[in-house]
Amino acid sequence: MPNDQPTPASPDQVASTPAASGDAAGRVVHRGRKVFARESWNGSDVVTVLGLAALLLPAWLLPERCWHPFWRTLARLPLVTNGRAARKTGAVIGKALGRKGCAGIARDLKANVYEMRMQDLRSFRPAILGGGWRPAMSLEGEEHLKAALAGGKGAVLWLAPFVFNSGPTKIVLHERGYRVSHLSSPHHGYSETKFGVAWLNRVRCRWEDRYITERVVYDREAPASAMRRLMRAVKGGDIATIVAASTEGSELIKAPVFGGFLPVAVGAPRLAGLTGAPLLPVFTMRDPALGFRIVIEAPIEIAPGLSGDQRVVAAAAEFLRRSEPWVRRYPEQWRAWSKWRG
Repeated sequence: MPNDQPTPASPDQVASTPAASGDAAGRVVHRGRKVFARESWNGSDVVTVLGLAALLLPAWLLPERCWHPFWRTLARLPLVTNGRAARKTGAVIGKALGRKGCAGIARDLKANVYEMRMQDLRSFRPAILGGGWRPAMSLEGEEHLKAALAGGKGAVLWLAPFVFNSGPTKIVLHERGYRVSHLSSPHHGYSETKFGVAWLNRVRCRWEDRYITERVVYDREAPASAMRRLMRAVKGGDIATIVAASTEGSELIKAPVFGGFLPVAVGAPRLAGLTGAPLLPVFTMRDPALGFRIVIEAPIEIAPGLSGDQRVVAAAAEFLRRSEPWVRRYPEQWRAWSKWRG
Protein backbone atom coordinates (compact mmCIF):
# COMPACT_ATOMS: atom_id res chain seq x y z
CA MET A 1 0.00 0.00 0.00
CA PRO A 2 1.15 3.58 -0.54
CA ASN A 3 2.90 5.15 2.40
CA ASP A 4 0.97 8.43 2.17
CA GLN A 5 -2.25 6.99 3.58
CA PRO A 6 -3.49 8.55 6.85
CA THR A 7 -2.98 6.45 9.94
CA PRO A 8 -6.33 5.11 11.24
CA ALA A 9 -7.47 6.37 14.61
CA SER A 10 -6.54 4.09 17.46
CA PRO A 11 -9.31 2.66 19.68
CA ASP A 12 -8.30 5.03 22.47
CA GLN A 13 -8.65 8.04 20.18
CA VAL A 14 -12.28 7.24 19.39
CA ALA A 15 -13.35 5.84 22.76
CA SER A 16 -14.83 9.00 24.21
CA THR A 17 -16.57 10.41 21.14
CA PRO A 18 -20.36 10.15 21.54
CA ALA A 19 -22.45 9.65 18.42
CA ALA A 20 -24.17 12.76 17.19
CA SER A 21 -27.81 13.30 16.34
CA GLY A 22 -29.72 15.44 13.86
CA ASP A 23 -30.25 15.54 10.10
CA ALA A 24 -26.51 15.66 9.37
CA ALA A 25 -26.17 12.22 10.91
CA GLY A 26 -28.55 10.65 8.37
CA ARG A 27 -32.04 9.20 8.60
CA VAL A 28 -33.99 5.96 8.74
CA VAL A 29 -35.68 4.93 5.49
CA HIS A 30 -38.11 2.09 4.86
CA ARG A 31 -38.27 -0.19 1.85
CA GLY A 32 -40.77 -2.86 0.92
CA ARG A 33 -40.05 -6.33 2.17
CA LYS A 34 -38.32 -8.27 -0.61
CA VAL A 35 -40.05 -11.65 -0.82
CA PHE A 36 -39.76 -13.37 -4.16
CA ALA A 37 -39.59 -16.83 -5.69
CA ARG A 38 -36.02 -17.95 -6.31
CA GLU A 39 -34.96 -19.36 -9.65
CA SER A 40 -34.14 -23.04 -9.53
CA TRP A 41 -30.77 -22.31 -11.11
CA ASN A 42 -29.21 -20.05 -13.72
CA GLY A 43 -26.20 -19.79 -16.00
CA SER A 44 -24.11 -18.10 -13.33
CA ASP A 45 -24.41 -21.23 -11.21
CA VAL A 46 -22.91 -23.30 -14.01
CA VAL A 47 -20.03 -20.84 -14.42
CA THR A 48 -19.44 -20.88 -10.66
CA VAL A 49 -19.36 -24.69 -10.51
CA LEU A 50 -16.88 -24.86 -13.39
CA GLY A 51 -14.78 -22.09 -11.88
CA LEU A 52 -14.59 -23.73 -8.46
CA ALA A 53 -13.68 -27.05 -10.06
CA ALA A 54 -10.88 -25.39 -12.05
CA LEU A 55 -9.56 -23.63 -8.94
CA LEU A 56 -9.57 -26.64 -6.63
CA LEU A 57 -6.03 -27.86 -7.30
CA PRO A 58 -4.50 -24.34 -7.47
CA ALA A 59 -6.16 -23.51 -4.14
CA TRP A 60 -4.77 -26.69 -2.59
CA LEU A 61 -1.27 -26.51 -4.08
CA LEU A 62 -0.34 -22.84 -4.55
CA PRO A 63 1.23 -21.11 -1.52
CA GLU A 64 -1.14 -18.53 -0.07
CA ARG A 65 1.35 -15.73 -0.81
CA CYS A 66 0.75 -16.40 -4.53
CA TRP A 67 -3.02 -16.00 -4.41
CA HIS A 68 -3.15 -12.21 -4.46
CA PRO A 69 -0.65 -11.73 -7.33
CA PHE A 70 -2.45 -14.51 -9.24
CA TRP A 71 -5.87 -12.85 -8.99
CA ARG A 72 -4.50 -9.33 -9.35
CA THR A 73 -3.08 -10.35 -12.72
CA LEU A 74 -6.27 -12.11 -13.81
CA ALA A 75 -8.41 -9.13 -12.77
CA ARG A 76 -6.68 -7.07 -15.49
CA LEU A 77 -8.04 -9.42 -18.17
CA PRO A 78 -11.29 -8.40 -19.94
CA LEU A 79 -12.74 -11.90 -19.51
CA VAL A 80 -12.47 -11.61 -15.73
CA THR A 81 -13.24 -7.94 -15.06
CA ASN A 82 -15.48 -5.76 -17.18
CA GLY A 83 -13.42 -2.70 -18.01
CA ARG A 84 -16.42 -0.41 -18.19
CA ALA A 85 -17.65 -1.54 -14.78
CA ALA A 86 -14.17 -1.08 -13.32
CA ARG A 87 -13.98 2.48 -14.64
CA LYS A 88 -17.45 3.23 -13.24
CA THR A 89 -16.56 1.89 -9.80
CA GLY A 90 -13.22 3.67 -10.01
CA ALA A 91 -15.01 6.97 -10.65
CA VAL A 92 -17.12 6.42 -7.52
CA ILE A 93 -14.01 5.67 -5.47
CA GLY A 94 -12.22 8.69 -6.89
CA LYS A 95 -15.12 10.99 -6.05
CA ALA A 96 -15.30 9.70 -2.47
CA LEU A 97 -11.56 9.79 -1.80
CA GLY A 98 -10.66 12.82 -3.89
CA ARG A 99 -8.30 10.85 -6.12
CA LYS A 100 -7.85 10.26 -9.82
CA GLY A 101 -7.23 7.02 -11.70
CA CYS A 102 -9.01 4.66 -9.30
CA ALA A 103 -9.98 2.00 -11.85
CA GLY A 104 -7.00 -0.01 -10.61
CA ILE A 105 -8.45 0.03 -7.09
CA ALA A 106 -11.73 -1.30 -8.52
CA ARG A 107 -9.87 -4.12 -10.26
CA ASP A 108 -7.99 -4.95 -7.07
CA LEU A 109 -11.33 -5.11 -5.26
CA LYS A 110 -12.56 -7.61 -7.84
CA ALA A 111 -9.37 -9.61 -7.39
CA ASN A 112 -9.89 -9.74 -3.63
CA VAL A 113 -13.47 -10.93 -4.04
CA TYR A 114 -12.30 -13.75 -6.31
CA GLU A 115 -9.46 -14.60 -3.93
CA MET A 116 -12.04 -15.57 -1.34
CA ARG A 117 -12.72 -18.64 -3.50
CA MET A 118 -9.18 -19.81 -2.83
CA GLN A 119 -9.79 -19.45 0.90
CA ASP A 120 -13.01 -21.45 0.65
CA LEU A 121 -11.41 -24.28 -1.30
CA ARG A 122 -8.23 -24.37 0.80
CA SER A 123 -10.43 -24.92 3.86
CA PHE A 124 -11.37 -28.35 2.45
CA ARG A 125 -7.81 -29.43 1.66
CA PRO A 126 -7.12 -32.93 3.04
CA ALA A 127 -4.61 -33.39 5.84
CA ILE A 128 -2.29 -35.39 3.59
CA LEU A 129 -1.73 -32.19 1.54
CA GLY A 130 -1.26 -29.97 4.57
CA GLY A 131 -4.78 -29.49 5.91
CA GLY A 132 -7.12 -26.51 5.75
CA TRP A 133 -6.68 -22.78 5.59
CA ARG A 134 -4.61 -21.30 8.41
CA PRO A 135 -4.24 -17.57 7.76
CA ALA A 136 -1.80 -15.31 9.56
CA MET A 137 -3.95 -13.10 11.80
CA SER A 138 -3.71 -10.58 14.61
CA LEU A 139 -6.51 -9.52 16.96
CA GLU A 140 -6.24 -5.89 18.06
CA GLY A 141 -8.37 -4.22 20.71
CA GLU A 142 -9.46 -7.43 22.43
CA GLU A 143 -9.47 -5.53 25.72
CA HIS A 144 -12.58 -3.68 24.54
CA LEU A 145 -14.40 -6.97 23.94
CA LYS A 146 -13.35 -8.38 27.30
CA ALA A 147 -14.55 -5.24 29.07
CA ALA A 148 -17.86 -5.36 27.21
CA LEU A 149 -18.50 -8.99 28.12
CA ALA A 150 -17.56 -8.32 31.74
CA GLY A 151 -20.72 -6.21 31.96
CA GLY A 152 -22.80 -9.40 31.75
CA LYS A 153 -24.96 -8.30 28.82
CA GLY A 154 -23.05 -9.92 25.99
CA ALA A 155 -21.73 -7.87 23.08
CA VAL A 156 -22.75 -6.90 19.56
CA LEU A 157 -19.90 -6.70 17.05
CA TRP A 158 -20.70 -4.54 14.04
CA LEU A 159 -18.48 -5.75 11.20
CA ALA A 160 -17.43 -3.25 8.55
CA PRO A 161 -18.10 -4.54 5.01
CA PHE A 162 -14.53 -5.30 4.03
CA VAL A 163 -13.94 -8.21 1.65
CA PHE A 164 -12.20 -10.42 4.18
CA ASN A 165 -14.41 -9.71 7.22
CA SER A 166 -16.11 -13.10 7.22
CA GLY A 167 -13.62 -15.92 7.62
CA PRO A 168 -10.72 -14.40 9.60
CA THR A 169 -13.06 -12.71 12.10
CA LYS A 170 -14.83 -15.98 12.87
CA ILE A 171 -11.57 -17.92 13.11
CA VAL A 172 -9.78 -15.52 15.45
CA LEU A 173 -12.76 -15.19 17.82
CA HIS A 174 -13.10 -18.98 17.93
CA GLU A 175 -9.40 -19.41 18.66
CA ARG A 176 -9.75 -16.99 21.60
CA GLY A 177 -12.60 -19.06 23.01
CA TYR A 178 -15.57 -16.75 22.33
CA ARG A 179 -19.08 -18.01 21.58
CA VAL A 180 -20.43 -16.27 18.49
CA SER A 181 -23.86 -16.18 16.86
CA HIS A 182 -23.61 -14.67 13.39
CA LEU A 183 -26.43 -13.07 11.40
CA SER A 184 -26.25 -14.27 7.82
CA SER A 185 -28.10 -13.82 4.55
CA PRO A 186 -29.26 -16.99 2.75
CA HIS A 187 -27.31 -15.61 -0.21
CA HIS A 188 -24.00 -15.54 1.66
CA GLY A 189 -21.53 -17.17 -0.66
CA TYR A 190 -22.09 -17.49 -4.37
CA SER A 191 -25.70 -17.55 -5.49
CA GLU A 192 -29.32 -16.54 -4.85
CA THR A 193 -30.93 -19.47 -6.70
CA LYS A 194 -32.43 -22.54 -5.03
CA PHE A 195 -29.51 -24.64 -6.24
CA GLY A 196 -27.02 -22.01 -5.15
CA VAL A 197 -28.46 -21.59 -1.66
CA ALA A 198 -28.69 -25.36 -1.16
CA TRP A 199 -25.30 -26.32 -2.56
CA LEU A 200 -22.96 -23.59 -3.81
CA ASN A 201 -23.23 -21.37 -0.74
CA ARG A 202 -22.35 -24.35 1.44
CA VAL A 203 -18.83 -24.16 -0.01
CA ARG A 204 -18.37 -21.02 2.09
CA CYS A 205 -20.80 -21.55 4.96
CA ARG A 206 -19.80 -25.11 5.83
CA TRP A 207 -16.22 -24.33 6.78
CA GLU A 208 -17.12 -21.01 8.42
CA ASP A 209 -19.62 -22.81 10.65
CA ARG A 210 -16.78 -24.68 12.34
CA TYR A 211 -15.84 -21.44 14.05
CA ILE A 212 -19.20 -20.13 15.28
CA THR A 213 -21.80 -21.34 17.77
CA GLU A 214 -24.75 -20.54 15.52
CA ARG A 215 -25.48 -19.12 12.09
CA VAL A 216 -28.73 -17.16 12.28
CA VAL A 217 -30.07 -16.98 8.72
CA TYR A 218 -32.32 -14.02 8.00
CA ASP A 219 -35.78 -15.10 6.81
CA ARG A 220 -37.52 -12.47 4.71
CA GLU A 221 -40.90 -14.07 5.41
CA ALA A 222 -40.34 -14.00 9.19
CA PRO A 223 -37.78 -11.23 9.77
CA ALA A 224 -38.36 -10.95 13.54
CA SER A 225 -37.23 -14.54 14.16
CA ALA A 226 -33.56 -13.70 13.53
CA MET A 227 -33.65 -10.81 15.99
CA ARG A 228 -35.22 -13.01 18.68
CA ARG A 229 -32.51 -15.65 18.29
CA LEU A 230 -29.75 -13.06 18.45
CA MET A 231 -31.33 -11.48 21.53
CA ARG A 232 -31.30 -14.86 23.29
CA ALA A 233 -27.62 -15.31 22.47
CA VAL A 234 -26.64 -11.84 23.66
CA LYS A 235 -28.73 -12.04 26.83
CA GLY A 236 -26.96 -15.32 27.55
CA GLY A 237 -23.64 -13.48 27.58
CA ASP A 238 -22.51 -14.46 24.09
CA ILE A 239 -21.41 -12.38 21.11
CA ALA A 240 -23.57 -11.48 18.12
CA THR A 241 -21.83 -10.47 14.90
CA ILE A 242 -23.63 -8.50 12.19
CA VAL A 243 -22.14 -7.04 9.01
CA ALA A 244 -22.89 -3.38 8.32
CA ALA A 245 -24.53 -4.06 4.98
CA SER A 246 -27.91 -3.39 3.38
CA THR A 247 -28.59 -6.82 1.88
CA GLU A 248 -31.51 -7.69 4.13
CA GLY A 249 -34.13 -5.90 6.20
CA SER A 250 -36.86 -3.37 5.46
CA GLU A 251 -35.34 -0.56 7.57
CA LEU A 252 -32.15 1.16 6.49
CA ILE A 253 -30.11 4.08 7.74
CA LYS A 254 -28.83 6.51 5.12
CA ALA A 255 -25.71 7.53 6.99
CA PRO A 256 -23.05 10.06 5.97
CA VAL A 257 -19.59 8.99 4.85
CA PHE A 258 -17.02 10.57 2.49
CA GLY A 259 -19.32 13.53 1.86
CA GLY A 260 -22.10 11.27 0.60
CA PHE A 261 -24.40 8.62 2.04
CA LEU A 262 -24.35 4.85 2.46
CA PRO A 263 -27.36 2.63 3.26
CA VAL A 264 -26.79 0.48 6.35
CA ALA A 265 -29.26 -1.97 7.90
CA VAL A 266 -30.45 -1.12 11.41
CA GLY A 267 -30.00 -4.62 12.89
CA ALA A 268 -26.83 -4.17 14.96
CA PRO A 269 -27.73 -0.91 16.75
CA ARG A 270 -31.32 -2.11 17.22
CA LEU A 271 -30.07 -5.32 18.84
CA ALA A 272 -27.71 -3.40 21.11
CA GLY A 273 -30.51 -1.04 22.12
CA LEU A 274 -32.96 -3.85 22.88
CA THR A 275 -30.50 -5.84 25.00
CA GLY A 276 -28.31 -3.16 26.55
CA ALA A 277 -25.26 -4.89 25.07
CA PRO A 278 -22.27 -2.75 24.06
CA LEU A 279 -21.98 -2.10 20.31
CA LEU A 280 -18.37 -2.48 19.13
CA PRO A 281 -17.16 -1.71 15.60
CA VAL A 282 -14.87 -4.31 14.02
CA PHE A 283 -12.61 -3.75 11.02
CA THR A 284 -10.97 -6.73 9.29
CA MET A 285 -8.39 -6.04 6.59
CA ARG A 286 -5.53 -7.89 4.93
CA ASP A 287 -2.30 -5.97 5.43
CA PRO A 288 0.68 -6.84 3.20
CA ALA A 289 3.07 -6.82 6.16
CA LEU A 290 0.86 -8.02 9.01
CA GLY A 291 -1.55 -10.52 7.48
CA PHE A 292 -5.20 -10.23 8.46
CA ARG A 293 -5.85 -7.50 11.02
CA ILE A 294 -9.02 -7.90 13.07
CA VAL A 295 -9.44 -4.61 14.92
CA ILE A 296 -12.07 -4.25 17.66
CA GLU A 297 -12.65 -0.63 18.61
CA ALA A 298 -14.18 0.87 21.74
CA PRO A 299 -17.99 0.71 22.04
CA ILE A 300 -20.06 3.33 20.27
CA GLU A 301 -21.46 5.67 22.91
CA ILE A 302 -24.86 7.16 22.12
CA ALA A 303 -25.86 10.56 23.49
CA PRO A 304 -28.71 10.21 26.04
CA GLY A 305 -32.26 11.41 25.47
CA LEU A 306 -32.64 10.22 21.87
CA SER A 307 -35.56 8.31 20.36
CA GLY A 308 -35.11 4.79 18.97
CA ASP A 309 -34.61 5.97 15.39
CA GLN A 310 -32.31 8.77 16.47
CA ARG A 311 -30.17 6.28 18.37
CA VAL A 312 -29.64 3.95 15.41
CA VAL A 313 -28.97 6.90 13.08
CA ALA A 314 -26.42 8.34 15.48
CA ALA A 315 -24.76 4.93 15.89
CA ALA A 316 -24.47 4.46 12.13
CA ALA A 317 -23.00 7.92 11.67
CA GLU A 318 -20.37 7.21 14.32
CA PHE A 319 -19.64 3.77 12.87
CA LEU A 320 -18.99 5.22 9.42
CA ARG A 321 -16.95 8.09 10.88
CA ARG A 322 -14.66 5.48 12.40
CA SER A 323 -14.67 3.51 9.15
CA GLU A 324 -13.29 6.33 7.01
CA PRO A 325 -9.58 6.09 7.99
CA TRP A 326 -9.62 2.32 7.50
CA VAL A 327 -11.29 2.62 4.10
CA ARG A 328 -8.80 5.28 3.02
CA ARG A 329 -5.96 2.94 3.94
CA TYR A 330 -7.50 -0.18 2.36
CA PRO A 331 -9.89 1.12 -0.36
CA GLU A 332 -9.46 -2.00 -2.49
CA GLN A 333 -11.00 -4.12 0.28
CA TRP A 334 -14.20 -2.14 0.99
CA ARG A 335 -17.21 -3.82 -0.62
CA ALA A 336 -19.63 -0.92 -0.11
CA TRP A 337 -18.47 1.25 -3.00
CA SER A 338 -21.35 0.10 -5.20
CA LYS A 339 -23.88 1.38 -2.62
CA TRP A 340 -22.23 4.74 -1.86
CA ARG A 341 -23.87 7.83 -3.30
CA GLY A 342 -22.12 11.19 -3.38
